[in-house]
Amino acid sequence: MLYLKHLMPNLIGQVRNDASIRLKILCLKCLTVLCLTISAQETIQIWGDNPASRKMNRSQMIVFKAPENPSGVSVIICPGGSYRYLDRKNEGTEVAQWLNDNNITAFVLFYRQRLRGNRHPAMIQDLQRAMQLVKENSQAYGIDPDKVGVMGFSAGGHLAGTAGTYFDTNFLEESPPNSLTPPNSLTPPNSLTPPNSLTPPNSLTPPNSLTPPNSLTPSFIVMIYPVVSMFNEEIVHKKSRRNLLTRNFSPELARKMSLEYNVRSDMPPVFLVHCTGDKVVDYRNAVNYAAALNEKGVPHVFKLYDEPGHGFGINPKKGKGAGQAPLWTQYFIPWLEGLDF
Repeated sequence: MLYLKHLMPNLIGQVRNDASIRLKILCLKCLTVLCLTISAQETIQIWGDNPASRKMNRSQMIVFKAPENPSGVSVIICPGGSYRYLDRKNEGTEVAQWLNDNNITAFVLFYRQRLRGNRHPAMIQDLQRAMQLVKENSQAYGIDPDKVGVMGFSAGGHLAGTAGTYFDTNFLEESPPNSLTPPNSLTPPNSLTPPNSLTPPNSLTPPNSLTPPNSLTPSFIVMIYPVVSMFNEEIVHKKSRRNLLTRNFSPELARKMSLEYNVRSDMPPVFLVHCTGDKVVDYRNAVNYAAALNEKGVPHVFKLYDEPGHGFGINPKKGKGAGQAPLWTQYFIPWLEGLDF
């Protein structure tokens, strides 16, 4: 017994040391994974490092390249924020990481907002520019240029829907003169590119034209608790309309930017989600939009949840009163896999 009394403190100390070592190893592993994740991301100034307009300096796209992407599918993500600010994490980077977990490459777009003095068409210009960059550099990103979709949340959902509606209108041509300069992050330094590099030569060379050779049409549209109407006073989200069109908008422009009035039969397929108890954006935005999609024969899925909820992204613990609605992710992946690109 005396021997055990002397032995026990040593054993306890050894156990404590072992636990401390295991904890340190675990922390090191987590830090390594985090560093690898960060280093795998690339931030692109979509209008270059010295655009003609200072307002375009904040137009950025963060690349989340999937470790494996056999299908070649990719998604450009448009966070929400009433066209005034951006929910960059909850409706941006966290969504991108979830898509990566499902072997889908993601691009989080930080488009221009009213907070910085912007208005329409600045937002759709940024999205079309992102679409151009992604498609023209598809080989470098390991994606299929014919499988690029757009996903948006709240006001970002309106932006995604706008891209699916006005894909044959080149808003890029309305950009300020000389607005395009090569994004340095896309130009590989030749002196650091070995002859037998795995990266194809000039694979990241940015487009130097605002007339894209590839179509600006998204392959699919995902709209989560979206703003839709800019014209119907009963259901319009007035903050988004004011930030997008300013206070002095014309009725003609408001109707043009009301997606439910402009659905067309040649639109890409749509995945639509809303909650009847949404206290921010009236759910009838989505109901009216789904009715218009039905009328025009546009393939779509509409998930309407009879519960409160807005701003939850993909996380049931976030947003305003979300319940089952964040489970839309369980339906989205099978829907995406079933699309006939």
